[in-house]
Amino acid sequence: MPRETFVGPVVPALMARAQAQLGRDAVILGVKRVPGDGVPQFELSAIRASESAAAEFGAALERASATRTGRPVRSRLRVSAAAPAGARPVIALVGPTGAGKTTTLAKLANHAGAYAGKRAGFLCLDTYRVGAAEQLGIYAELSGLPLEVVYAADELPGALRRLARCDVLLVDTAGRGPRGGADLDATDELIAAAGATEVHVALPAGLERRHARRIVNEQVERGATHLLPTKLDECAEDLTAWSLADQFGLGLRWAADGQEVPDALRCFDGVVTPVPAEAV
Repeated sequence: MPRETFVGPVVPALMARAQAQLGRDAVILGVKRVPGDGVPQFELSAIRASESAAAEFGAALERASATRTGRPVRSRLRVSAAAPAGARPVIALVGPTGAGKTTTLAKLANHAGAYAGKRAGFLCLDTYRVGAAEQLGIYAELSGLPLEVVYAADELPGALRRLARCDVLLVDTAGRGPRGGADLDATDELIAAAGATEVHVALPAGLERRHARRIVNEQVERGATHLLPTKLDECAEDLTAWSLADQFGLGLRWAADGQEVPDALRCFDGVVTPVPAEAV
């Protein structure tokens, strides 16, 4: 299976080029820094998707690690997984305040590579942040999609009944720190009660690596299944999300690289999580 390489200063743009040339479900094998004339440059390698793509990636990763360390290291990367067959997708976004969860949900509802064309419903569990429900309400109105806001656990069953005809549920949650304690527990219970099929950690680019790792570790312990990098337009050279996805074995379906709704969204359904070569 031939491998293609793409070189440039902006990682999301390289991903877009790979998808344009190899197809939307192209498998991204790796990203690494390469020498440049004063401007950071990155080289992205990718192949066309196939049933053997994940196996080829894993074999290549083991060969690379054996060459560099003298022993193979099996990666925890896995192909992104959508909802189980027959199950309605219920996509919950979790993560710190300011990560862009609400805007990203609006993109998912309207982007051609995500859920545009399906009847999406918004479920807002973020009643802590001033204006959170109002912001999502504006997106829902502009999109012509239903929104339910839940302020207490006993309101959830009724909200779910009113959203029963939706093809997919997009769940907004409050941005809480890793020491949120009881608030995080309450949110976890609501996410579970809503029947979440995927829980994505929205991780903004530009965070100090130790802080980013603490956020992801906390959410993985609480059941997160995917990582969703956000704000890549603000710090395009930050590859922390890719290496953390590898470290924690998280899938990656989308990445957000701007404020524009819905265009500033990259879709990688069926793609092995990208990982920088230096993280191998």
